[in-house]
Amino acid sequence: MQSHAVDVFPDSQAFASDHKAGKSGGLYKEVDIIDIRQAAVEINLKEEIHKLFRPEEGPRKLPTLLVYDEKGLQLFEQITYLEEYYLTNYEIQVLRRSAAAVAKSIPSGSMVVELGSGNLRKVSLLLQALEDAGRDVDYYALDLSREELDRTLRQVPTFRHVRTHGLLGTYDDGREWLKKPDVAKRRKCIMSLGSSIGNFHRHEAAEFLRGFTEVLEPADTIVIGLDSCTNPSKVYHAYNDREGITHQFILNGLRHANEVLGSEEFKLEDWEVIGEYVYDNEGGRHQAFYSPVRDTTVLGETIKAHERIQVEQSLKYSKDGMQNLWRAAGVVESDRWMVEGDEYGLHLLTKPTTMEFGRKPSQYAQATLPSLDDWKNLWSSWDTVTQRMLPNEELLDKPIKLRNACIFYLGHIPAFLDIQLGKVTKLAPTEPAFYHSIFERGIDPDVDNPDHCHAHSEIPDEWPAVEAILSYQERVRAKLIKLYGDGQDSIPRDVGRAIWVGFEHEIMHMETLLYMMLQSDKTRPPSHTPVPDFKALAEKAYNERKDNVWFDIPEQCIVIGMNDPQEKLDFQGHFGWDNEKPAREAKVHAFQAKGRPITNEEYAQYMYDTKATKLPASWAGNKTNGNADGHTNGHVENGYAVPTSFLEGKSVRTVYGLVPLKYALDWPIFASYDELAGCAAWMGGRIPTLEEARSVYTHVDYMRQEQAERTLGKTVPAVNGHLVNNGVEETPPSKDSTLVSSKSSEGDGLFVDLTDANVGFNHWHPVAVTAHGDQLAGQGQMGGVWEWTSSPCRSMKASSPWPCTLDTQPTSSMASTTSSLVGRGPHTPELPAGSHSSTGTSATTYMLGAELDWSETCRTKWCLHQEGMNRKQWWQPVFNPGHHNRRTAQAALNPALPGRRGHHFAPVTAHICMVSSGFEL
Repeated sequence: MQSHAVDVFPDSQAFASDHKAGKSGGLYKEVDIIDIRQAAVEINLKEEIHKLFRPEEGPRKLPTLLVYDEKGLQLFEQITYLEEYYLTNYEIQVLRRSAAAVAKSIPSGSMVVELGSGNLRKVSLLLQALEDAGRDVDYYALDLSREELDRTLRQVPTFRHVRTHGLLGTYDDGREWLKKPDVAKRRKCIMSLGSSIGNFHRHEAAEFLRGFTEVLEPADTIVIGLDSCTNPSKVYHAYNDREGITHQFILNGLRHANEVLGSEEFKLEDWEVIGEYVYDNEGGRHQAFYSPVRDTTVLGETIKAHERIQVEQSLKYSKDGMQNLWRAAGVVESDRWMVEGDEYGLHLLTKPTTMEFGRKPSQYAQATLPSLDDWKNLWSSWDTVTQRMLPNEELLDKPIKLRNACIFYLGHIPAFLDIQLGKVTKLAPTEPAFYHSIFERGIDPDVDNPDHCHAHSEIPDEWPAVEAILSYQERVRAKLIKLYGDGQDSIPRDVGRAIWVGFEHEIMHMETLLYMMLQSDKTRPPSHTPVPDFKALAEKAYNERKDNVWFDIPEQCIVIGMNDPQEKLDFQGHFGWDNEKPAREAKVHAFQAKGRPITNEEYAQYMYDTKATKLPASWAGNKTNGNADGHTNGHVENGYAVPTSFLEGKSVRTVYGLVPLKYALDWPIFASYDELAGCAAWMGGRIPTLEEARSVYTHVDYMRQEQAERTLGKTVPAVNGHLVNNGVEETPPSKDSTLVSSKSSEGDGLFVDLTDANVGFNHWHPVAVTAHGDQLAGQGQMGGVWEWTSSPCRSMKASSPWPCTLDTQPTSSMASTTSSLVGRGPHTPELPAGSHSSTGTSATTYMLGAELDWSETCRTKWCLHQEGMNRKQWWQPVFNPGHHNRRTAQAALNPALPGRRGHHFAPVTAHICMVSSGFEL
């Protein structure tokens, strides 16, 4: 350990002395200090002294705040130079090593708010790193002392990119200030570079962190320093130094108390400081007490000699204590920077990355537009994927042939939104305007020849810097937020349509990008989630298996698509894509369908029996990598039809790395159309048509509703029963099942109950579907992937394409989709010739994957069939199941369910029909 931490500005104390003497080297630096106090601190502190000194129960205490007046802060500055006080040395050490990495986590345009005026030696390292990285940020130091703010900020050099400010007030004042609309809308990083959080009791520390977390937006971050030293001797001497400066610092609190109380209640010569170390399982703590050397009277109370009055504590955090703190505070650790020995570290905290939305249609589909909270949740997820899971070295790579480098998508998302908003608002393009020319349209393989691609935006010789693109992204987001300024209901429908399209578009690209990232071995797993125990999950799934049985689907009429007249600006309904309009009725023949989609195990058995050697794109032939759960030996023990030798050496791609296939056998398979069509035929069925898949969903909804009514009728017959003549019938009368509406109980058939769906990044991998083989799976019950249908893409006469709004051409590359089995029968139409040509891992030429379970809005789960649009136009599945407005990319499958557009290589599965139909992913 160093004997002293080196001052970054060795002449800073001389500078401070010169400044107090009125000298400033000929230059007078203006300091911007904002008074955010809501009440006089002294009044609150006086009340706190009386409250703690005369407690209703428990021992006497005094507020810790007493030790941090101006003189106390100056004494504390001396403490930071003491050899025994390891914390400052550690804090500076970790910043010297990691300031650039910390700065990298703070995008340009951010506000950096430090809780405390900051030790200049520490904060200057970070400010210089931000300057070196070209981050245009505003640094705010929050402190109770105007003098300390003024002194500290005057010593900070003048930077080109970093602007410095002071906030005069308490933590509570700072929290309220962060709620101000002009502050709340900016990206923020809240920082405590020391270990001040150790001054709180453990439950108070969690409440403190949660208090700041609650006022932050999803994309904001917190950087907290935590003392993890659990060496009792080292901790004790850090607070009981040989020179006695720490005891002077504590005793100064009594002098300050006298000032606050307005009288000399504490005679300093009557008091001493006692320090002690206390061990506990979560890391231990040091405590400081005031103790009179003789009997004395304070505020009319007699205090006996040697009685203890606690004023300060410094908690230490072990690994378990740290995890308990994060959990109680409702935050997740996204990164950390530690000193050698792990006795101190800086921890980057974020809100959990899930796309929060209600699971019932009445919750998620209550408005036609995504709310600002919906957008912020989406941005948080997008930033997690693009800035934390996608390494910089991967940005210029192309995980998938003929597509743009990953960096294109960072600029494409804001540029696309800016273009759509500009068309309806006539606002000028967000600068730099030339981004429209390079980021407007992505690369899509040609439908008829995937070795060629459609027209796309120019590819620059050198892409703009990542920081420049992220700054542009923030400006476009600010433009969107401004449109919500007068309330969501005030937004005109044409502007609302552009906003809705932008929201849908960003979610689809998040899925696409994740699928691309699955192809790379450089992708980082989501750091805020623990790696699942895939072996344990596999054992559980195996024990809960049910046979996959056939179900009779009756002949019925269903409604496909929706009505959304684009020319009627006073229309109040939900928005829809051009290729899902107008609504049409279809009569679907009776057939049979398997209860659940095809699984990895069934596909493996198909490969084994047919001696197929080509693996689906969602599998890999190498062994588990280091990011997986680490179980490489053994099997989930017996019972599987596929020989263990065939499974060995095969894995399934996930964002956690390669998961051994033997642990993913109960997951839905996602593969190309041709691969799944072959498997379905081998299993004695076929892939369903679009209409058949929708018929299955409709029948499932009907059965659920009937079951609910039957249960309710039996439970409360006199109230809920149907009257027959003069009596009461316990159960509802039978219904004619030969012709039923496709409308569900909520949402007019556009939306689906997602209560049990694998959506919203609750899982970053597919989930087992084999526990429900004895139940007919409906929309949203495919384990986290989309579903194939056998219907070719064709145009409907009544459909009219939008003016060219979107960014891509339709293509056939849909690599991952699952399939449902439908058995052939007399009413099963033959598939059109030539409709299933696939190339490599791409899906069929005219087939699209079905958007199955990932939409938070879920009309999800369709068959990727693009009806109502020309092959040259950008496409979407016909009925888009729903209120895309809040679509939350389903993070189940691979979590990238790109499937909407062919070029997305969506994870897709299939159902099996027999006159029987399969569906679902």
